[in-house]
Amino acid sequence: MKKNTIENSKVGLIVIAGTLFLLFSLYMIGKNQNLFGSTFNLRAVVKNVNGLVVGNNVRFMGMDVGTVKSIDMANDTSIYISMLINNNMKPFIKKNAITTIGTDGLMGNKLIHILPQKEVAEPVEEGDVIFSQTPIDTDDIFRSLNATSMIVEKTSLNLFEITSKLNGNENFWAFLSDTVLTQDLRNSVREFRRTGANANAMTLAGRNLVERLEQGSGLVNTLFMDSILSNQLITSLEQIGQASTHAELLLEEVKTMVIAMEKGEGTTGLILRDSMMRESILNTALNIEEGTDKFNQNMEALKTNFLFRRYFRRQERLKAKEKEAEAGNSN
Repeated sequence: MKKNTIENSKVGLIVIAGTLFLLFSLYMIGKNQNLFGSTFNLRAVVKNVNGLVVGNNVRFMGMDVGTVKSIDMANDTSIYISMLINNNMKPFIKKNAITTIGTDGLMGNKLIHILPQKEVAEPVEEGDVIFSQTPIDTDDIFRSLNATSMIVEKTSLNLFEITSKLNGNENFWAFLSDTVLTQDLRNSVREFRRTGANANAMTLAGRNLVERLEQGSGLVNTLFMDSILSNQLITSLEQIGQASTHAELLLEEVKTMVIAMEKGEGTTGLILRDSMMRESILNTALNIEEGTDKFNQNMEALKTNFLFRRYFRRQERLKAKEKEAEAGNSN
């Protein structure tokens, strides 16, 4: 009898210990799942739960403040996550807060982060909905890292090939070690920069000149800008040149005729036997020569004028080229 009592006592102690352990376990589970204590319901709208399940923790500013109660599909693009949050956190979680799904550590369980915002807002209430921020998917990160590693690998292979070719190229190293050639290249680059600076200065000067001509209203601006007047001036200069040539030819013919008259050749010589007629013709020739001389003086004056100087210089260069061409042909 006594032996049965002891055995029954042992069984009773084991049952009591098991019951206490079960109650303690249920209490701890309920505490972790916020089954006991004062809580309020808060919902979040997300597009992808990324492996989140019921019972996962909810964190606010790094603290566990609740658990996931349920996960339901709202439509084909949105998912409702219902959370049980401790009542003592209600004054601190604002209505403009956003949620994001993260991981507890690098490879731990999924959880929800409630992120506060800087803007001022009212505290949340029972049944409020807060929106989510698109989370960073670890798979996307690994895919990006894989693509980046492949690019780095190809770049490393290309660099290896380039360095191998450079190591086997004696001309390249001879080029780098040639100090004279290096100095010549530096001088060339320096001259090229100087030429570029001079070209910029000339361009600026030309632009300023054109701007002054466009803004001016004098004769030079008129000659440059009025195409009709410029064409008329060129035509007038050509006509003056032709008139000068004709005058020289006429003078030569008159001199030849006068000489023939003085010798008494032909009908003209017979006429010149009359002293009065001869004197009249001589006076005419002298007047023509004097007029031609004055015309030549006027032409020389035109050559020194700044408006016609460029034209006459061009004519002189053309004549010089023609003489050189004739001299070359004669040789």
